[in-house]
Amino acid sequence: MDSFQKLQKEIEILKAQVAELQGKVQRLSDAGSGHPIESLLWQHGFPVFAHGAKANLVFPSNAASAGLSAFYRLMRRYSFRLFMRDLIQAPRGDDLNDLTRYCSLKTVHAYAKILADLEIISLEGGGYRLLKNVPSFGPTLEWFVCETFRREFLAPALFNVRLQNTKSGGDYDVISTIAGRLAYVEVKSSPPRGVEHQAVSAFLGRVGDIEPNISILFVDTELRMKDKLVPLLAEALEKDGRTGPRWAVSRLVNEIFHVNHSIYLTNSLKGVYSNLRTCFRDYFLWDRKGRREEA
Repeated sequence: MDSFQKLQKEIEILKAQVAELQGKVQRLSDAGSGHPIESLLWQHGFPVFAHGAKANLVFPSNAASAGLSAFYRLMRRYSFRLFMRDLIQAPRGDDLNDLTRYCSLKTVHAYAKILADLEIISLEGGGYRLLKNVPSFGPTLEWFVCETFRREFLAPALFNVRLQNTKSGGDYDVISTIAGRLAYVEVKSSPPRGVEHQAVSAFLGRVGDIEPNISILFVDTELRMKDKLVPLLAEALEKDGRTGPRWAVSRLVNEIFHVNHSIYLTNSLKGVYSNLRTCFRDYFLWDRKGRREEA
């Protein structure tokens, strides 16, 4: 790594630190009038240390609302999300053909033009350059899931939430409320082979800490969940002492699975919004059924 690259990396770290400090100052100045999710978590005994950091998002921190809407619409396409993963892994290239692993060259050119207009990449001759140094696609995917709550479900939501007073690590990818119920989504951008037991156990630990009504482990893939993720979740539940029929991992529909109609495992086949909606509908169906039986 040459001196210029080292300097760039140091600048990005400083930007992230400044953004975090700005967030703290803003929350102090807005005491008593914060985000509804932040207020709800405080009321449950979990002060919010930070949320919504933009330093590791792929788009500029000062991106206009219209630009973010255009980027969000692109993110609804699975092919575009695969394209973005490749772009982040290879942030500079002499030929757009380098990004055709999951898309046709025609599609890559279309995506590249839009990203250039949004000032996410620059097109240089026949090549390209990602304008922002980001470590992975994960934070941008968390932003997208958060925006799905806001735009599709009209629900308040926060992403990249860091909580205090938790036992299992206070980093929560997306937290929202749906019809007054607390919902938590753990977002995985890697394919199933990249998700290990430790990550699933950490998810269950965070669920145990804040006890949301609805918990979803979302893996952004169109591959099967049954082969690896379902056994991993079942094993993690058993090691956590959650055994018996109540804690069985059962198929809901397609590649969506549930545990006691409150913990869900889903991929992105059929669409992120569609799969989240299926989880919520199932939860509320069984929630109403439970109340009727109690009455």
